[in-house]
Amino acid sequence: MKPISAEIVETTWKRIAGFSAREGKTLAEKFAAEQPVVMTYLMAVDGDLFNEDERELLFYLGAVVWQMMAQGDAPLPQVTEQMIDQAEAANQATLESLVDASEDDARAAMAQMLQEYTQPEVFKYVVTALMEATQEEGIRDENLGVLMVNLKTVIDCLNR
Repeated sequence: MKPISAEIVETTWKRIAGFSAREGKTLAEKFAAEQPVVMTYLMAVDGDLFNEDERELLFYLGAVVWQMMAQGDAPLPQVTEQMIDQAEAANQATLESLVDASEDDARAAMAQMLQEYTQPEVFKYVVTALMEATQEEGIRDENLGVLMVNLKTVIDCLNR
């Protein structure tokens, strides 16, 4: 799949941010019908780690990512549990490699990952949204890396 443009990323998140509760429910139902494994993953992953606000943010950003990716040049794959497991393992290995890195090295690695990533605009949206969310009550800094890995896993699976 070709990279999703910054324009699509921006118009999609703005459109979804303006949804009413009813429109949000309809989107969630469509998400469940079209990508049930992704939705289940987002609802269940790291279940005891996240608080309610973090869980809601993960699901919301996952749905926005799905909508962004759905506007790509190819139909989205039907994501399987095996696809999720493989992508999550690869992303977890990357995260673990950064655990002992200095803050500057970690930032440099993140910048390089963003520059080389196959969906840079979608990933940039996720990183920006997560950073902004730490300023909101209920989103803990220590869970940002895990939230990012979970969302990158979704992007990786939808990008096949």
